[in-house]
Amino acid sequence: MSHDQRPARMRVVADAASRGNAVDTSEMQNAKAGAPESAAQGGLPIVPAMIFVIACIIGGAVVTYLMAGAH
Repeated sequence: MSHDQRPARMRVVADAASRGNAVDTSEMQNAKAGAPESAAQGGLPIVPAMIFVIACIIGGAVVTYLMAGAH
């Protein structure tokens, strides 16, 4: 490995535990996983997806009418 491809040494600038403001994440990490938030809100967003598909169909029909049928 050439000199310019070697990873540089990492240097610890400050340690959170020594500053006294470290965050205790043991409760968050050890908590049991529940249902995801998005699943609790009603599942997949099917209504906005259907509105988008219907709008695309209507837009395609309008463009087709303007290009081919309006002459």
